Amino acid sequence: MFKHINIKTIGKTGARDDVETFINDAAIKVVINDYAEIIFMCLPNHLNSLVYGYLSDMKRSDIAFISIDDKNVFVTTKLSKNEVLDILNQKSLIGTCESIEISDSKIKSNKLEIPFNDTRYKVEGSILLGLCSDFYHSISDDVMLYHSRIISLDTFDYVDCSDTNQQTNIYKILGMYSDNLLQCAIFLDFELTLEILQKLIRAKVTFVIAIKIQNFSVLRVAQKFGLTIGRFDDYSIKILSHNSRIV
Repeated sequence: MFKHINIKTIGKTGARDDVETFINDAAIKVVINDYAEIIFMCLPNHLNSLVYGYLSDMKRSDIAFISIDDKNVFVTTKLSKNEVLDILNQKSLIGTCESIEISDSKIKSNKLEIPFNDTRYKVEGSILLGLCSDFYHSISDDVMLYHSRIISLDTFDYVDCSDTNQQTNIYKILGMYSDNLLQCAIFLDFELTLEILQKLIRAKVTFVIAIKIQNFSVLRVAQKFGLTIGRFDDYSIKILSHNSRIV
């Protein structure tokens, strides 16, 4: 899992030979129905969850089976080739604050309605702060891994994920948690980017807490699509969008 390489460190007192340790991720090849191939650079674990998370726009019942052979993952679906390729293409987010529809230009049935305020969860601020503190103060200081947690704000059940890649971390943890995410929060110990936010919109996550927000565009999109975004800073959370859900 770990790879050690010889390096040279240059400081005020001169140069010295040194050893640097990296977490050795791997190239994971996912083959879908023998005609679509995707390469992920990540840790070779939770590969079933990686597939379910990556194909979250597809119903799990449409995935016939997943076979894993070392670092190769073979996926067979019940959908036609055109349906699969359409799902793999980037979806566009269409709608307003009241009703968001993620649609595909070719597949009318592949639409996802995302509710706004009425059916989304609310949480006490002290509870959310406590849950955030438990997560952020318990993760390791290993800067080579990205960590995330999805936690139910109803039962407080949670799943954790660590990976060397932010994108595959999101795919894996979404694949690990199969319940309704409307009453859940996701905690990230890395930056919330617009690309990651779009994945969380499709997954119907209500609360997203990160240690850094990429830019104001992230907040603008979150406000439009009804997500509560927060930034954790030591022992406090700054709620940056839809703060009415904090009671």
